[in-house]
Amino acid sequence: MSRWHTERCSVILGICALICLVAGPPLSAENAFDGDYIGTRTLVKSGSENANCPATDDVTVTIKGETLTFTNSALKKYTMAFDPNKDGSFQDVSIDVDGGTVDIHGRVVGDVIDADVNNPPCKHHWHLKKK
Repeated sequence: MSRWHTERCSVILGICALICLVAGPPLSAENAFDGDYIGTRTLVKSGSENANCPATDDVTVTIKGETLTFTNSALKKYTMAFDPNKDGSFQDVSIDVDGGTVDIHGRVVGDVIDADVNNPPCKHHWHLKKK
């Protein structure tokens, strides 16, 4: 083999390794966080005295791939993007067609989600466990 051929193969191999490093591992059809979670939300802050913010409320969450869908007494089957970091932390702001917002940031550790969710005028803390 010529020196030119060896150097060319080394360069090509290096480029392939770099592409794999940047692209990361292949995506799987299933996310490690996928599943159904149930628990409660607890009021942290109310934007006004007249706000109808429950002190505690049941919450259900379904994570499937890149979506998080939740239901509580105010919102039914509300779907948001879900793009967690490797450590399980996540954050997203969703604006619905009526201009309402849901700002969520939290973390999944094992089978537990703890998150702070701001849906003005109410701000709640979620504590959920995987079914």
